Amino acid sequence: MKFFLSGEIDGTRPGDEIGEKFITACNLVTEKLAPVLENNDYGSEVLELNVIPIIVKLPHEMEGAGWHKERMLFKRKSNSADFRLKIDYDEFCNGNDQHRVNLLIENIISSVLILRKRATKDFDGKQLETDILGAFNKGVDVT
Repeated sequence: MKFFLSGEIDGTRPGDEIGEKFITACNLVTEKLAPVLENNDYGSEVLELNVIPIIVKLPHEMEGAGWHKERMLFKRKSNSADFRLKIDYDEFCNGNDQHRVNLLIENIISSVLILRKRATKDFDGKQLETDILGAFNKGVDVT
């Protein structure tokens, strides 16, 4: 399975260094997870998983107007999935590297759980979930 991890990040608060924090956590997750997923077969229904967490701090009026809405897209014709689920900005920003990695993993697992309900013909989502957690020994160690 092809795996892609990126993010929609609010970079307007320079003191928060959210971009740098996200890159560090994203690289740690991708380094451990991509080889595992790319070397395993989870069925023919989903061949590509794109996870793009949304980590933004918006004024209520912008959020109410639909800025940075979550997206849960499964394209049967292209066998791909694109998930954009939110991660709390303050929790991500104020956590340590370990916590930020855990938040990304939780976001990926949430995406897989949603995908399991949509891809029901030939997709071993349970094994994908197991492999994701196994890549981090069920607890994430960023050292």
